[in-house]
Amino acid sequence: MGLLTNDRVNIVITNYLLRYSYYRMPAADGLVSYGEIELPEGTLREGQVEKKSVLVEMINKLIHEKKWRKKKLFFSLPDDTVVIRNIEIPASLARNEAKDYVRTQLGNKIYLPFSNPVIALDYLDVTPESEEYQQVLLYAYPQDKLTAFEEVFDKAGFKVIGADLTSLSVYRYYYQTREEPSRHVLLAHWNRDSLGISIFQEHKAIFTRYITIDPLLFSEQEANITVMLDDYILEINRIIDFYRYSITKGNEQIEQIVLSGDFPLLEEAQRKIADQATIPIDRFAKDELPVKYVDVMGLGLKSDG
Repeated sequence: MGLLTNDRVNIVITNYLLRYSYYRMPAADGLVSYGEIELPEGTLREGQVEKKSVLVEMINKLIHEKKWRKKKLFFSLPDDTVVIRNIEIPASLARNEAKDYVRTQLGNKIYLPFSNPVIALDYLDVTPESEEYQQVLLYAYPQDKLTAFEEVFDKAGFKVIGADLTSLSVYRYYYQTREEPSRHVLLAHWNRDSLGISIFQEHKAIFTRYITIDPLLFSEQEANITVMLDDYILEINRIIDFYRYSITKGNEQIEQIVLSGDFPLLEEAQRKIADQATIPIDRFAKDELPVKYVDVMGLGLKSDG
């Protein structure tokens, strides 16, 4: 954990809980505290803040207990509405001009399922067919959802300095804590109410798929749960094949599966996946903290810049 150099709070919020970690400067002091608190039902729904006053009150109480008022904060956004696109932009554009160019193309050459997005670009190290264009990855997220979370944290008493996607936080932890991270990784971030499947190629997120899990799953009979679990694993296998045969045209394949999240049947899911595929699986079973905290640990590894 010596990689962490941030004196700040890190928070991941799902539809049903808030997970946190806090590291103090210098990094040698290590982890100060971590944990999670359940959110009252209906506080968040489908990644949207539904009861702002309730969420503010709960965070305010946590800040008071931990003496975190005005502390720097990084938080993770739900991945349910993120869009990832591989696009081309004119190679002549400077990096500080690229975002403005992309915004002029929204609704023209670039279409998103929501308006007023916050966007980020990641340049790909790919030789373009034409020297006139550069390939980049476009990450887009609804601005209104981001703003709602920022307002909650600000009102509660934090100093918000940045946000991240949960899938990127998990991958960051994997990448920075493994001696030889793979180049072609499928991440299945599996929580009680959702399954987020992301593909990372050369440590860049190039694909994402978000699946909502029926909250009644765990009240079903064991046979029904097994069938539903098999359906989710079938989707993971389908995406593995999609990457190999459609995205890379048979030239590459997934080399590593990474499992994370607070899904109660994560260990069973690992066994079932291993029965169907020969790809190595990393479930962080030998790490210092339970696997459910990997997301907030990875968020803590994000630099302030």
